[in-house]
Amino acid sequence: MQYKIMAKLFWILLSVIGITACNHSQDNIFIETDYFKLSLDNQGKLTELLEKESGENLLIKGYNKSLLTIQSNGVKYPISSWVYDGEILILKFNGLEAEINMNINSKNNYITFEIVKVKGGESIEKVIWGPYHVLPSEKIGQSIGIAYDDKTAIGLMGLNLKSRGGFEITTRERFGNAAKRIEGGASLTGFVRDRSKFHTVDNWEQKLGQAVPVKDSDAEIIGAKFALYCVPAGKLLDVVEEIVLNENLPYIKTKNVWNKVSKYSSSSKFIMSYNINNIEDCIDIAEKAGISSIYHGGIFKTWGTFLLDDKDFPKGYQSVRECSDIAEKRGINLGAHTLTNFITTNDPLVSPIPDPGLVLAGITKLEESITENDIELLLQDENVRPAYHEPNIEKVNPRWREHTAVRIGDEIIEYSFATAEGKLVLKDCKRGAFGTKAVKHKKGEKVSRLMSHGYKVFFPDINLQDQMAKNLANFYNEANLKRISFDGIEGGLASGHGRYGSDRFVKVFFDNLKNPNIVANSSDVTHFGWHYFANQSWGEPWTSDNFREAHLSHRLNVQQALKEDLLPRKMGQFSINAKTTKKDIEWVMGLCAGYDAGVDFYISPNIEEINKEASSILTEIKKWEDARMNGLFTEAQKEKLRDPYTFYGLEKNKDSINLVFIESWAPEGGRTQGEDDSNSLPSSILKSSPDAPVSLDYRHTNMTTEPGQPTAAIWKYFCAGPNQNLQFVIRLPKESKENVKGIYLKVGPKKIMIPFTLSPGDFILNEGNETYKHFSKDLDIKNEVLISEGYLSVSDGDNVIEFDYQGKGREAGPEMIVNFRTIK
Repeated sequence: MQYKIMAKLFWILLSVIGITACNHSQDNIFIETDYFKLSLDNQGKLTELLEKESGENLLIKGYNKSLLTIQSNGVKYPISSWVYDGEILILKFNGLEAEINMNINSKNNYITFEIVKVKGGESIEKVIWGPYHVLPSEKIGQSIGIAYDDKTAIGLMGLNLKSRGGFEITTRERFGNAAKRIEGGASLTGFVRDRSKFHTVDNWEQKLGQAVPVKDSDAEIIGAKFALYCVPAGKLLDVVEEIVLNENLPYIKTKNVWNKVSKYSSSSKFIMSYNINNIEDCIDIAEKAGISSIYHGGIFKTWGTFLLDDKDFPKGYQSVRECSDIAEKRGINLGAHTLTNFITTNDPLVSPIPDPGLVLAGITKLEESITENDIELLLQDENVRPAYHEPNIEKVNPRWREHTAVRIGDEIIEYSFATAEGKLVLKDCKRGAFGTKAVKHKKGEKVSRLMSHGYKVFFPDINLQDQMAKNLANFYNEANLKRISFDGIEGGLASGHGRYGSDRFVKVFFDNLKNPNIVANSSDVTHFGWHYFANQSWGEPWTSDNFREAHLSHRLNVQQALKEDLLPRKMGQFSINAKTTKKDIEWVMGLCAGYDAGVDFYISPNIEEINKEASSILTEIKKWEDARMNGLFTEAQKEKLRDPYTFYGLEKNKDSINLVFIESWAPEGGRTQGEDDSNSLPSSILKSSPDAPVSLDYRHTNMTTEPGQPTAAIWKYFCAGPNQNLQFVIRLPKESKENVKGIYLKVGPKKIMIPFTLSPGDFILNEGNETYKHFSKDLDIKNEVLISEGYLSVSDGDNVIEFDYQGKGREAGPEMIVNFRTIK
């Protein structure tokens, strides 16, 4: 009875001050909202996340982690004890002379945790919230940080830019990791980092990149603030909106409706190269298709200061404003494409005098003086070799191969390669690159690699990046543009500050807009960027000759991810050109209707001259877009339309619509193209044709992950023709470090062991018969054998193929590549 009375007193006190501590013998902390209660023990460990209605603890069984963890010199320290002084929770950490003062505030639907003071902060690199392991996990909002099912949603949201959702990574990802599915449930994580110190980091495309300090309050850990919420799933979006409004987070609207719920956020657009001379023609085409936004795919002559082409826009930004004024009178808005913080080499930030804020890597000194004509550079410090030498350059897709250059003073010097061993020498140099001036340099002068990318661009540090974002905002203000895509948002990683760099560019851009209520998207969704983005749209049309197959698997996979992240949906970009048919448009517009998604079309103002079906194509777009935007499709119709291999025509009646079956189709080459898929097989080995397409690359690395777990790859291969023998090529890439043997393929019950040992660069060819040929990397036949009944048969439709080779247990073997061919 006494315990019940004491418990009741705790809840009464809790409702007044939001947090309470028990006496020293039972010094727990209880924090509650209308829907849930948190419990911390006397060591600051989260022991309970209680859903009040059901009485269920929503932490994964056995979870017992510190509410906060601090990191110093790479070592993590959990809370060891705490003191509550009636207003502030003082957290202490054994093994480190540091304290964190935290203000905990309980609202009706969520709890906030804010760091207000730090003692011994010089040694703290990072403070980590979680990871909190929770049970709901049917759906995951990876970027915004939500784990939920049809009953309950649990979320962790950073309430300012420095408060990062997720765990820290240095590579790109399409969606964030603030919430991740784990065994038995989901994980929610956040952190804040000290950004006041210079440090070196391997990130994204570059080793030994230099990260300079942030120059404002975001450099400090103080001020980091997160919201934790646990609410009925039906109230999820309402509570998220409540937090956004209460905590003064970005709240971007279209026609006074939040972009997260505005139907217009998923509206389709035309990507057209408008200019002062053709703007009326562009508008005419858009109107025929019922499209309300025209977006320029390459408006800038340079990125960085964002200069325009004088021929298209003779009065600069004012000419673009004239275009937007013309479009606005006809009910259409304009937008422009940028690659976020990529800097072209012809921009004033690079040429003729490079800006001091370009990202550097591998800083060292000249070992010997050079004249203005020398084409070899001898560098002092062997330890910086990884910044200059690319040992696995042959593995890099040529599209992404870096633009190799160094900076000495105000001169940029390109080099072709660095010596692989011995002294570090840059060879075959081009002096005075990108309009800079070649001059003499003395021994001991500073030499730095310029961080670059296969687009032949450089990058700004975190502070120069701010100026770039302001430059871009100035253009938008003067030109009165209403749409933007932050393509290349992964470029923010170049600053050395992880995804913070990406989010900071977006924030500074929006902070400097006269009217921030525009429709923005990006190629990736980030935690803080989530508040700015109306959608995510990526999927490039030029990676496949087939209109329907370019990145199709990525486009479909991302629809569910966007929905669970509470974002409106887009299907990416497609190209309408001379070869595009009305059927192609019926297919993509139907697919979009099935997912409530818009689509972005590359299209020329003279499409009616180059495509004989142009009139039907434009009419079809308008018909489907109008029906989707007006919500005319039933759920049953949407389910039909989500099948990518069957498509329909659309018939509109007064108050309803009908779907009319057109045809089913099959992907060429066995499977549809994913985001990173390609066919790297030379046609000289096995030729692809419309009647006998070669598949995309199937890749496999043999490695044992758990005892007894099979190591074989299990692939699905779609055969578009009748039952037939399978043709294939098995390759061991030439950059592999070892030989491979014990290779086999299995289709159904039939398994073929192939008696060859492949050296790096070798491949095996079988053209659907009993003959197996072993070739060298120079295309010379090394061996040829007959295997009785050594052919493998596939049937019309999906086939399951197993592939493996002799591995080395837990040590990963080399990656092998297999391509298949069948006749349609």
